[in-house]
Amino acid sequence: MFLATILLLCAQTPTVEFLTHPVDGQLYPRDAQSLADVRISGQVHQAGWQRIFVIANRDGIPFSVQAQQLHYHGGKAAFDLGLKIRAERHAYSFRVMLMNGAHTQQVGAADNVVAGDVFLIQGQSNAVAWDALGEGLANREQSPWVRSFGTATATSWISARDKNWYQADGQTALDKGSVGAWGLRMGRLLVDSTNIPVAILNGAVGATAIRYHLPKEGDHGDTHKMYGRLLTRARNAGVANSVRAMIWHQGESDGSDARNYAKKFSQLHNAWLEDYPSLEMVYMFQVREGCGQPSVELREVQRSLKDHLPLLQVMSTTAVPGHDGCHYHYAGYQEFASRITRLIARDLYGSGVTQDIDAPDLDSVSFTTPLHQELRLVFRDADDTLHLDLGALQDFELTDGVTVTNATVSANTILLTLSGPTTSRTLAYNGHSGHRIGGGWITNARGIGALTFKVLIQP
Repeated sequence: MFLATILLLCAQTPTVEFLTHPVDGQLYPRDAQSLADVRISGQVHQAGWQRIFVIANRDGIPFSVQAQQLHYHGGKAAFDLGLKIRAERHAYSFRVMLMNGAHTQQVGAADNVVAGDVFLIQGQSNAVAWDALGEGLANREQSPWVRSFGTATATSWISARDKNWYQADGQTALDKGSVGAWGLRMGRLLVDSTNIPVAILNGAVGATAIRYHLPKEGDHGDTHKMYGRLLTRARNAGVANSVRAMIWHQGESDGSDARNYAKKFSQLHNAWLEDYPSLEMVYMFQVREGCGQPSVELREVQRSLKDHLPLLQVMSTTAVPGHDGCHYHYAGYQEFASRITRLIARDLYGSGVTQDIDAPDLDSVSFTTPLHQELRLVFRDADDTLHLDLGALQDFELTDGVTVTNATVSANTILLTLSGPTTSRTLAYNGHSGHRIGGGWITNARGIGALTFKVLIQP
């Protein structure tokens, strides 16, 4: 790294003060042309050196040489060198040299530098998504092209001081380079499909209600708060102004507090837009019935938020395998990654894979007869092909105790037969926790589960 090189050499060589420079393992955010500007600037503090130049290699092969004459004022000479690197699965290295006649001296170095895209993850334990069940599988997705910055710790001073880049890690929690199992898998899927490196910063902390995720008023970068720790890491990495998407999984710890959830999430969403001005999309995983007992009303709020926040997309966690009632086995987190990556690929990379990649999302519920013994459920995507396991019938709830006894499915429409006339004004679809015997799901042709809901029944 540059700073280490300078400290080692400054006793023997001219003092060079770097203002901007690459460091080992750094990812520079790419621009619209898929290029990134690497700048090396500062001052030489010892007169007599005539030129400064940067040698850049790409995978160890000479790529570019940039040079500048030095002009001294008051014994100091300023320099500013720059070159473009392409976002690709190739690594760049840099050597900064001073020249005096035939004599040269290296004064800085950085290796394994790339350009690419930046994503953030925030939430509680299923966003941390570490190897809580001890399977030892998550890091098989590690890649030199999936990186992270800093430490995902809850300790303020460690978070603020760690300014190193790491290969992203999916096994650990709240540690150096920790991004979680599905975060790492998401990064690997994106790299493999686009050939563009990615950096993922995960700031999630388990068992945290949404109120703890809000920024400190007047100081969003306060590292005593979760919001400030992630923002400070993004700023220290030089990527805060280039984040493409935020992915959010949280809500279990808010239980039945549906009334306040929308307000707090909107506050958080607005803060993200302020502090990450390049944000193109926000993705939310709707939480699942289980630990914390998040009410169906809270989950309905999550489902509905996308109708009010134009950058937001909501993905289901129903029909995800490996749920232990709270967290997921690795197979479940793999499914998390597959679902969210398809949306990112469509929204941000122009992928042509668009059929059945959104979670089935209810549009309306209405009675089909005056006797109120049958309900028609119409889902939003007219081209979806839905499937309903009969075990899912027990996940529907009417307020008067009338039950659902049968269902038929045609394209994006489901007809529910009731055990008798109902006076209920609402229909809820709760889903269920874990692997319930005889359980089932509403899914689309790709196996993505429907978003849970609680809505008014139209006459």
